[in-house]
Amino acid sequence: MKIITWFNTQKRRIRIVGYGAISALVLASATYGQQFVLHDGDTVVFYGDSITAQRLYTKDVEEFLLTRYPKLHVTFVNAGVPGDNVNGGYAGTVAERVLRDVQPSHPTMISVMLGMNDGGWGYGPPDVDANFQKGYRALLDALHTAAPNATLTLICPTTYDEITHGTEFPGYARVIDRFAEDVSQIGLQLQASGDKSVLFADFNRPLTDALQRAKTQYPELAPLIVPDRIHPSETGHWIMAAALLSAWHVDPIVSSVTMNAARAEILEKHRATVTSLHLEQDNLKWSQQDDALPLPLDFNNAMTPMLLAISDLGRIDQQILRIESLAIGDYDLLIDGRKIAAFTSGELQHGVNLALLKTPMVDHARDIASREDQRVALDYARFILRADVEQSPTSGSAEDTLLKASDDLAMSIRKDLDPKLYRFELRKK
Repeated sequence: MKIITWFNTQKRRIRIVGYGAISALVLASATYGQQFVLHDGDTVVFYGDSITAQRLYTKDVEEFLLTRYPKLHVTFVNAGVPGDNVNGGYAGTVAERVLRDVQPSHPTMISVMLGMNDGGWGYGPPDVDANFQKGYRALLDALHTAAPNATLTLICPTTYDEITHGTEFPGYARVIDRFAEDVSQIGLQLQASGDKSVLFADFNRPLTDALQRAKTQYPELAPLIVPDRIHPSETGHWIMAAALLSAWHVDPIVSSVTMNAARAEILEKHRATVTSLHLEQDNLKWSQQDDALPLPLDFNNAMTPMLLAISDLGRIDQQILRIESLAIGDYDLLIDGRKIAAFTSGELQHGVNLALLKTPMVDHARDIASREDQRVALDYARFILRADVEQSPTSGSAEDTLLKASDDLAMSIRKDLDPKLYRFELRKK
């Protein structure tokens, strides 16, 4: 019962806090005016170590594109290998890895996140930082040679969590922080030189900041963000995915609708179609079909309100509803007859973010995400077969079978991507 009460309190708190950021977010989006960097037909390769091989932030990015850009067809290839460093690892040298795991996909975007295994866990040589820089640059050269037309997204490695945990490798977080600075500097130098098309995303600072906030605000849950100090949980991976998507200039708006209740008039709409708007006494009713879906966040998970409170994820998940000139009072919001939340007329006047509530649209997104989980598992099995298993005459047949199953599931998912028409009602209490 304590957890349920805490969750409901936090959900209400996060919903209200979110209002103040709405105008600033829309302004920021308009100010930047940068287009999403991925295009229809692109192929993205995620290159990295076991944190990439967890297939969590990568899956979050895939699910984000499916729900936010349902008409966009992008292929994702996960080339994460546990234990890998800038020189390779048990699955092969950099040259072998790039030839087998990257080049055949003909990527147009390659993200690179390494560093956690490059510091020697406190037992590395004095020149460990110089070795990392040298190996990292050589890896980027190899990737550029294999895919000369691909944009490289350099990702600062995630933090080693000495904030919420004790550690058997004291000070290792500082080593990883130095590697993060190295990646940042290399990215700036490559951007200045113009030799390669380079973008930059920082996983280190957002995750570090979130851990520090969580330690203060949610001390019991904070250690669950990076349970073993190395590999983030789903909570941590959502923070990472948000950082990568921001670096790719994602559109933060799922949809945005502004209405005048007194005149039953639509004042503004973005990425949404609104019909049958009418006022019955003090109750406002309409039908709405958005162009996209909110993120598939699990609002039955007690970690979700913490995630939204300690991170910027909500800033790129905006499904805004504003209602002007409502009669003063309290209102229930119903969607397809189901009560979603209660708002005051003042809250609705300011604007509410439906993406952070448990709505039928979130349920739709979670159904998509559930099937995408299955497809990712098939891709993982195919990668393991190719990278970890000694090849035999039947290996190619097995890989083809897994590929077909993955492609069939992807087609099935796409058939159900179109957002649905929902009946909305604001019912005065």
